[in-house]
Amino acid sequence: MQTFLQEAADYILEKHGFKNLSRLCIIIPTRRGALYFKKALVSSQKYKTEKPFLAPDVLAIDDFVNQVTGVKQIDQVSLLFELHDVFKEIDPNIQFERFMTWAPTLLNDFDKIDQYLVEAKALLSYMSEAKAIERWQLQLGESQQQYFRKTDRADRYFKLFENIGNVYENLKIRLTEKGLVYRGMAYRRLAENVDEYLIDKNLYQKYYILGFNALSTAEEQIFKGLTKNPERAETLWDSDDYYLKTKEQKAGDWLRKYKEEGTFGEWKWNGNELLTSEKKIQIIGVSNASVQAKVAGHLYGPCKSDDGLTAIVLGDENLLVPVMNSLENAVSDFNITMGLSLKSSMLFTLVDILFEMHRNLVEFKTEEGKTFKIPKFSHRHVVKVLNHPFIRRYELLNFAKTPVNSQKQENPIRKTLTTIIAWNKVFLSAEELQELGNNAELFRILFSSWNNSPKKAIKCLYELIDLLREVYSENQNAIETEYLYQFFLILQRLESIVEQRGDRITLKSFKTFLYELIKQTKIPFSGETDQSLQIMGMLETRTLDFDRLIILSVNEGVLPTGKKQNSLIPFEAFEEFGLPTHNHADAVMAYHFFRLLQRAKEVSLLHILPSDTYGAGEKSRFILQIEHELAKLNKNLNISHPNIVFHTDDNVLAETEDFVIQKTPEIISLIEKQISEKGIYPSHLNQFVECSLRYYFSKVAGIEQTDEISEKIEADSFGNWIHKTLENIDKELVAKDRFIEKTDILQVLDKLDDYLKAAFQETNRGLNTEEGSNFVMYQIGETILRKFLNYQVENESFPVELLDTERTISATFEATVSGRKLPVKIAGRIDRIDRINQHTIRVIDYKTGKVVPNDLKATGGQTVSEALNEADKSKYRQLWLYKYMTLKRMLSVEGLKIKEIPLETITNQVAAGIYSFRNIDSGFMVQDVKFREDESVADFIGDSEREITAFVEELLDPGKPFLRTHDIKMCEYCDYRQICGR
Repeated sequence: MQTFLQEAADYILEKHGFKNLSRLCIIIPTRRGALYFKKALVSSQKYKTEKPFLAPDVLAIDDFVNQVTGVKQIDQVSLLFELHDVFKEIDPNIQFERFMTWAPTLLNDFDKIDQYLVEAKALLSYMSEAKAIERWQLQLGESQQQYFRKTDRADRYFKLFENIGNVYENLKIRLTEKGLVYRGMAYRRLAENVDEYLIDKNLYQKYYILGFNALSTAEEQIFKGLTKNPERAETLWDSDDYYLKTKEQKAGDWLRKYKEEGTFGEWKWNGNELLTSEKKIQIIGVSNASVQAKVAGHLYGPCKSDDGLTAIVLGDENLLVPVMNSLENAVSDFNITMGLSLKSSMLFTLVDILFEMHRNLVEFKTEEGKTFKIPKFSHRHVVKVLNHPFIRRYELLNFAKTPVNSQKQENPIRKTLTTIIAWNKVFLSAEELQELGNNAELFRILFSSWNNSPKKAIKCLYELIDLLREVYSENQNAIETEYLYQFFLILQRLESIVEQRGDRITLKSFKTFLYELIKQTKIPFSGETDQSLQIMGMLETRTLDFDRLIILSVNEGVLPTGKKQNSLIPFEAFEEFGLPTHNHADAVMAYHFFRLLQRAKEVSLLHILPSDTYGAGEKSRFILQIEHELAKLNKNLNISHPNIVFHTDDNVLAETEDFVIQKTPEIISLIEKQISEKGIYPSHLNQFVECSLRYYFSKVAGIEQTDEISEKIEADSFGNWIHKTLENIDKELVAKDRFIEKTDILQVLDKLDDYLKAAFQETNRGLNTEEGSNFVMYQIGETILRKFLNYQVENESFPVELLDTERTISATFEATVSGRKLPVKIAGRIDRIDRINQHTIRVIDYKTGKVVPNDLKATGGQTVSEALNEADKSKYRQLWLYKYMTLKRMLSVEGLKIKEIPLETITNQVAAGIYSFRNIDSGFMVQDVKFREDESVADFIGDSEREITAFVEELLDPGKPFLRTHDIKMCEYCDYRQICGR
């Protein structure tokens, strides 16, 4: 089956032969189509020649308009400046930054006005204040109208439109004087002067107009002028009976109109492929956008050795890189007809972070309440910059190499990142960062202040390009090098504009223009058009045909795009003046879609299933048309709905359903060593009981919790602060080397603010407590400590012998596990040890969270053993082990010594308990744990060691793998929930 362009080429060759082609002009929608038409002329099977011949002028419509009118089209950024200058003449008070928020949209509207030959004065006055109020009279009473006219909001709204007609006219005059046009101006100029530019000049013997649809009014006017005389011009349409002969088919709306009116001459031919030809159509639903790329690569795999052309058509152009990466390494013969957007590059993300970093100024308040700004960088931006892939690549090349015959210097990037975390540096000045970076050139470039100056920003970006260019030149990364080159060209262009405009351009407006240019810039791929695989966007497929199609993102909101209208013109004005609405856009996309399917033999349509990226994941109406309408009309369609199945490696450590990790001999050996040497801490045991998988990640795999910078007082840092405050207080009291009296606590109360500030500096470096949530949390901390100390003054039995604070103690015993002896060490860090009433030793743990007495008891008829195995009895287990360790050490040969004085169980009893700062009124809550009635200290120790041995046996049992807990509540604050899938 011939393609449309081959049919057109054969038709033209039949009428003119090879000798007269040079006197023809072929007008086609796209440059890509023009290229393929020339190829069709050369490869015609019906008309062949061995002799060289002069080809006709084959021009995309934009090139044709510019060539015929002889105009120069202005670039978008320069056009924005010209528009601003025009506005400035009319309204000197217009703010440039505000102007930039709506100026691109206004220019797009101007382009539409000219493309559709709308009477600008009538339309723009329709948007004016008088017309707006007139339209609202039916909805507002007279008093409301008077009020609305006087409001600031209405005044600001109408200010934008009151001079818009003058702006439109003045802009065109200004551009004309400079010999420039924007796209719509060029079209309008040619449409209104067809005779002058085309008919009278007699540039070509004949024009052929190929493959158009949904013409703008200007295009209609141009083509009508040409086709008045059939000998001068012919129009060749690409259409199919399926959508042309049925009025309900939106895809044929425009072609039916042209055929019925007959204004473009005789209708040459019409296809019937969609209703008669055999086609294999696969409709495939996938879970998310990125999976589409994988599936596309898999679908193309079997086709790469076949004859015929295949196109992967991207409804969403952001899928270009994933699709490229999804193709097998063996697939090298493909051509990309779309450019790779500079805005989608990693380079743009680095530039974006730099602007964000330099844009922010830190605000501080003095003690007098005055606010001032200091140019400091946020740690968030600094960390993002230093961890960016471009900077990491530079780091590997320059900082991670050891010079010959010299010591390896400290890596300034790693040093800076480590220091930021270690010292909780929330904000850093340029001087601090350059000092941390050992004054390396990279740090000077990245962290020198721009001072809101576009010139300084440009200088910085130039220097950064020079540094990175060396990296990517050495690594021979063609795409990244091209990104840098294109970005360099953009900077050069903007630098000249900044020089011309001077102080009128702020850093904010410079960024706006830079991003606009980046958005417009695409990296072109060089390749041959005759490759068997083409990767392209939907609009680039116009006039082209393929044997196999793989179309991605066939979802509502993508194909077609839906009700999107980015315009300052009201919707009713679009209808009133014949401008294209979203219905027009839907009809155009429908035509492109079904025209593309006409001559294809195999089609794969991929769509995203519900509840993902594109809204509700609704599949496109085009798919529904194929399934419920086209399938009934064409019995030769073979429609299938394959399921996507992913194959995983059988040798997987963690199973998705239960996430099981088996205990290998190596793992058991490692745990035994930890138990014997480092010891089991209460926190370790709690991890194991609550979720054995968390114990594995933490203590076996050694996956450490990620250190993060905190800008506010979090729950853990709040607890550390309170504990550190009490530790400092208790250390001073211990140092007194005497019994503590009530007066000592009263003195602490008087100096509490000093203790709090000192501890805060140690535990929460860099945090500001003068405002926001930090201020509130600081006040809460002060309140609860003051309440706790007051409680001690009022309820404590003085004098108190404060023995030690933050004391690490341990106890060991020999357990029999699986018939063999194993030394077991239990260790823990106790917040405070004191003695009251001369013989009661208290082992005290401070808790900033809420604890109630029932948390420290076996409840609901539980035995002690049952309670110790309950996941939610973490505090019960902790105090039990504290008491066990204390008594065990006191009975041991070396004993438990405080200040070199041994404590003996003969004269002392041990009470392990908790002070809860969210439940101060409950006082010192003592754990009541007894394995038996009237038990002795030796009984308690023996029973405790049996319980510990049972835990150790379970921990070392190879038949009991590490599993994640079934209690989801335990996962809420777990550091490893992302690893295990929770």
